Amino acid sequence: MGRVILPIFSVGVGDRFAHQAKAQLSACLLAAREGVEVVPVWNKSNREHLIIGSEPDDTRRAADAAVRELGWDAPYFVDADHINLNAVGRYIDPCDFFTLDVADGIGKPADPQDVARFIQSHPELVGAVAIPNVELPIKTDRHFIEGVANKFLAAIKYAGDIPRSIGRKRRGPVRDRDLNGRD
Repeated sequence: MGRVILPIFSVGVGDRFAHQAKAQLSACLLAAREGVEVVPVWNKSNREHLIIGSEPDDTRRAADAAVRELGWDAPYFVDADHINLNAVGRYIDPCDFFTLDVADGIGKPADPQDVARFIQSHPELVGAVAIPNVELPIKTDRHFIEGVANKFLAAIKYAGDIPRSIGRKRRGPVRDRDLNGRD
C-alpha cells in the first residue's frame, strides 16, 4: 500500500472507554447523508490507556466492530495519540498512524555539533527573516538561532526517531492495510 491520505474532513473521536464507537460513527454517517464525507479517527493516548487499564487493541476492536455493525464503507483510522518511543511498541499493530509527542525533548540541550551543523546549513535564519503575512521581518542573530536550536533541535531529532522505530517494527513504513483499516 502506498501513502495514506486523509480526506478533507476528519474528526478525532476519543472513545475513552471503548463504548461509544457506534454513536461516534453514526455522526459521520449523518454527515455523509448530507453530502459531507467526515472520516473518523479513533484516538486514545497512552496516558488515557494507563488510567483506565485499556489497550490500543481495545480501541481497534471497538472501531472495527462499529464499522461492521453500521456498514461504514469509507476510510477510518485508529491513531496512536501523543505517542513517544517509550510506548510506541504497543501501538504498532492496532494503529494506522501515529501522532507524535516530543514534549519531553523540548528544552533538552542538543548535541553542540548538531547545533553548529544546523546553523551552518541555515544561514538564511540569521538576519532579517520575512514571514508571509507578517508586516515586519523578524531580526535574529546567531546567538538567538543557537538558543532556539538548543531548545528544539533535540525534540526534532527525537521526532524522527519515532517513525524510524515504527518502520523497523512494521512491514515497512506503512502497514499493509487497505484504506478501511482492514488487513
